[in-house]
Amino acid sequence: MTRILSLLLLLTLAAPVVAQTNTIVYTLDHVWLDPDISHPWGSSPQLMTGQFEWTYDVGDFENGTGEMVWVNIPWFGSNLAEMIITIETGSMEFSLNGNWHNRGLDVNLKYVNAFTETSAAVIDTQLSSFDIEAGGIYQGHVTSGRIKPETELLLNVTGSCPDALLADVNGASAHGQVALLYSFGIGSFSIPNGYPCAGTVLGLNHTVALGTTLNANASGNASYSFHVPPQACGRVYLQALDLTTCETSTVAFLQ
Repeated sequence: MTRILSLLLLLTLAAPVVAQTNTIVYTLDHVWLDPDISHPWGSSPQLMTGQFEWTYDVGDFENGTGEMVWVNIPWFGSNLAEMIITIETGSMEFSLNGNWHNRGLDVNLKYVNAFTETSAAVIDTQLSSFDIEAGGIYQGHVTSGRIKPETELLLNVTGSCPDALLADVNGASAHGQVALLYSFGIGSFSIPNGYPCAGTVLGLNHTVALGTTLNANASGNASYSFHVPPQACGRVYLQALDLTTCETSTVAFLQ
């Protein structure tokens, strides 16, 4: 049954909404480079690894910016200062920064689908390629891999306010309870003593309140259908809290 998330009591206390940001860490997962052009018979595929951060304004994920935290490119190395790195939701490219003696770099990763806050991007093995010069020339294709978010507790809200919204929670403790919290701004509110998960720092501000508590199934999933009053559309932020592990999800913006 659809429930109603009552927000009217806090509307008069809400501060004006300002742009707030989230940052999610993504990992290069099973990205294998096969030098099948330059070494079709003589060199084995090598694993490319790394992590990057995607920072975005809440409600505007696609226009965020990416920054590589670390990377290890086969036959080339891990010196970020040497590289120009372009990170987008649909692709990633590594090239050489400046003129380096006997070194060249062009790694182009194209995705089948864009990565999101809660889902991985699969690398397109037909369109992705590399050309690396470092003591030798290595050219070929990317044979597998994906870009996956490292967030364990995932919150995804679908629908358009003020119509019915659906909050899906994944990655919670099996058969555990998940609190759905809301506020009228993002901040760093610490749950006070006397409450579950005391000391946990939320991504919400001091107007935080409990919307509802959900029971996760054996797979750690839970769903909640609700309406938001029209006056609150575009003003409310939602976050999930695993009451077993005290892990928090990223913050969703209800618009």
